[in-house]
Order: sequence, then structure tokens, then C-alpha cells
Amino acid sequence: ALQRSILEAAGYHVVTAVDGQDALHRIEEEGDVALVITDVEMPVMDGLALTAAIRSSQKDHSIPIIIVTTRDTEEDRRRGLEVGADAYLTKRGFSQQTLLEAVERLIGR
Repeated sequence: ALQRSILEAAGYHVVTAVDGQDALHRIEEEGDVALVITDVEMPVMDGLALTAAIRSSQKDHSIPIIIVTTRDTEEDRRRGLEVGADAYLTKRGFSQQTLLEAVERLIGR
């Protein structure tokens, strides 16, 4: 909810999903997704599995992905980047500015 309000205040159109499976479905339905922001910890399909599924998709493999999570060990960060995340932000060091800078860097707005 925090990321949504930050992005909407910056003028982005935001679509939310209840879990990774729902997110994958919405990406396929929407057809014009510029960026995915996910947590690692979600029911049904976690953020790492979601990232891997997007990367293996023929149509959607190049969508930029940002993981925002409480998991902040080097091992967690490495796993996130290994499955294909473009940015890995931790909630401990999270700020509105950090999120917007990552979004702008990835979608060039």
C-alpha cells in the first residue's frame, strides 16, 4: 500500500495483485505493464518465483522488476538478483526517494 501511494502520487498508474499467481495473471491480462514491484514473501507464489516466471515468459521477459522486502541478507539479495530482479530494495533502508529513483532508472521516465 505504501509503494502504491508513492507511485500514484508521482503520477504512475498502479495495478495491484493479492499474490504472485494473481500478479502473473494480471501481467498477462494487462498486456502493457511497464514495471513490476514485488515482495519476496507472498502466499501461493512468492516474489522470487514470480520474478523467475516473468523472466521465463516469452512475451513479458523484459519487464523491469523491483523486489522490495524485509529480507536483507547478502544471500537474499543474491538470490533476488539471480532470478532476474533489476533492483533489490530492503524495507529497512526504504525511502520514497529510493523507490522513485529505481523506478525512473528502470523505465526511463
